[in-house]
Amino acid sequence: MAEALQDLLGIEQKVDATTLDYISYLAGQPVDALRSSERQLLSQASNSALLSIQSLSKKSYKAVVGSADSHASLRESIPALSGNAVQLSRLISNLDSQVEHFSTSVSKAGDNKSITRRKQVLKLLENADRLTDLMQVPTLLSSTANISPLGFSSTLDLYGHIQRLGALYPNSQLVSDVLRESEASIHRLATDLVNTLKAPNLKLAATLRTVGWLKRAIPDLVSWAPAQDMIPAVFLICRFITLAATLDALEPLRLLAEDERLSQAKPGQSRPSGQHTERFLKRFIEVFREHSFGIVSMSKSVDTNLGGTGPDSLDLLHPLPSALSTFPIHLVNMLLEPLRIYLPAVKDKVARESILTQVLYCAGSLGRLGADFGMLLAMIGVTEWVDLVKRHRLLAGRLESVIGDYRFSSQSLAQHFVFGLGSGVASAVLLQPLDLLKTRTQQSGRPSLLIGIWRELTQSPQPIRALWRGTLPSSLRTGFGSALYFTSLNSLRQFLQKSNAFSQKIHARSSSSSLPTLTPTANMVSGAVARTWAGFVMMPLTVIKVRFESSLYSYPTMWAAVKDIHRQGGLRGFFAGFGATAIRDGPYAGMYVTIYEVLKRRLSSLASRNASSAEGTKSMTSSMASSVNFASAILAGTTCSAISNPIDVCKTRIQLQPERYRNLLHAGYRMVVEEGFRSLWRGLGLRMSRKALSSALSWTIYEELIRRYTSSYSTRQSLKSV
Repeated sequence: MAEALQDLLGIEQKVDATTLDYISYLAGQPVDALRSSERQLLSQASNSALLSIQSLSKKSYKAVVGSADSHASLRESIPALSGNAVQLSRLISNLDSQVEHFSTSVSKAGDNKSITRRKQVLKLLENADRLTDLMQVPTLLSSTANISPLGFSSTLDLYGHIQRLGALYPNSQLVSDVLRESEASIHRLATDLVNTLKAPNLKLAATLRTVGWLKRAIPDLVSWAPAQDMIPAVFLICRFITLAATLDALEPLRLLAEDERLSQAKPGQSRPSGQHTERFLKRFIEVFREHSFGIVSMSKSVDTNLGGTGPDSLDLLHPLPSALSTFPIHLVNMLLEPLRIYLPAVKDKVARESILTQVLYCAGSLGRLGADFGMLLAMIGVTEWVDLVKRHRLLAGRLESVIGDYRFSSQSLAQHFVFGLGSGVASAVLLQPLDLLKTRTQQSGRPSLLIGIWRELTQSPQPIRALWRGTLPSSLRTGFGSALYFTSLNSLRQFLQKSNAFSQKIHARSSSSSLPTLTPTANMVSGAVARTWAGFVMMPLTVIKVRFESSLYSYPTMWAAVKDIHRQGGLRGFFAGFGATAIRDGPYAGMYVTIYEVLKRRLSSLASRNASSAEGTKSMTSSMASSVNFASAILAGTTCSAISNPIDVCKTRIQLQPERYRNLLHAGYRMVVEEGFRSLWRGLGLRMSRKALSSALSWTIYEELIRRYTSSYSTRQSLKSV
């Protein structure tokens, strides 16, 4: 149908696909549609296409015009491109031949100077920062050394780094130049260090630091001698230069002294008194003493810091002797020469002795370092030297004796305190059950059986803990109380012994006592005062101990007891019963010391007679002395406990029930009225046994420790004197 229509319309065969599609479309439409609507559709499509073409031409007319121009010139460009391509192909062949020629010419880089130079330049460019830092090292060395002496260590470390660079790159001209400039800086540093050793007020710490820096610097500057041999000599030379310069500053005084000496030598003129000579010699000796002692002492420290020299052991010239071995002789000659010349010009005896005393002190100062030159003064004709030395040695011996007595007295007080503390703690711990039974017996207002109290304690869940209840406060109270008591008692007895009115002379070999021996009156007074003082100091611990041991107060801890006592009575509550304690302990201690010393003297005499008849000697052995002291202490404690027991019972009642018993008399009166006269001796057996054993243990241990300490101290002193 489409083909028939195509033939009818006379359309050629060669038409585009769009036309063919439209003809096929027309062939498929009915005739009515073609007559009625096709014309309108074609008109609309034509109008729409026209509008699109107009819009496109409006928007893209430049591109269309450009495209048209390009298409017009395309005919000329394509032939030109073809010609250029042919020319490029010819040039590529030439380039290839040139590349082969270049590759052949530069195949060996070592044979090409330009390439080698270029590589060197590139390498220098890469290491430009390092080379700059290396060239700045000499300047950095100088600035570091000049900032402060503390920069010397950094300077030496930096110089060591430069030396390592020189060893790694020996052929580098730059490294060689830097090393040469650095050596110049190190030379200046060594010069500064040597000048530091010449400082007038050089201290030991600065000396050792400077010597340490020189020890590091010298081996790099001087190779013909070890630093251990050079530095001590350099130090002595520097210090000697300083000493000479300081002594040269005394030249005006020396000239005045020289004028006086020459004036005395001229006959017929009034002789001067020698005041200028005395001033010159005193100032000269003062300066010499200060500097010479510092030079020798610091030189020894320098030698010790450097250590021994270590050259080849096969060299017979090494090790060299220390320069310090002969240096003091030269120093002494410097002092003796002015003394030989100018000392005869001083005629005043007091002035001469003053000058010689200064020389004696100077000789003693150097003598502490092994360079005493006192005997050399006889060479210059000083006749007063022997008497002056004798007088000073006598004064020194007296001073040493005074210092020794003071040291022994100070040590003695400390030893008495320690020994008293140890004996008191030992007796308190061992006898705590007896003290607990005594407190429980005295606390009750009715007669208490000891067996019942014992059964009550032993049948408790923890019998051991129950028997030793209150051991800590009791140990503290008894230990420190004994320490204070024995220390104060010994001080009082030594004080009273110095007065002849209270001392007694007892033959030492027949006595068991190592303590001062006094009259009975002095013993009673010293014992009462010492015990009262110790009781006052330890009164708070006594109150805490009694409350803690008593069954009237069930304190879980000691701190609870302390808080309850403070709550009830305040600060005064800790001193409840002190009056009764003082009345009990003062007379008790006075009587105890008196009876103890009397019994000890009698028993010692009896024991010495028995020992002399049996062994033929009058000396008392240590075991015999301990036995005598123990027996005397038991007898004295038993006697004094029986006498002072009523006061002890009243004291216990006041401490346990202060609200019921106001004071000692009130407590004694109420106890006698309410409980009978026998209540005042309640707990006597326990107290007698406890006090007797406690006193025996405390005094025996204390005296034995004092005896051993005195014996060992005397032995040490005798060995020192030998």
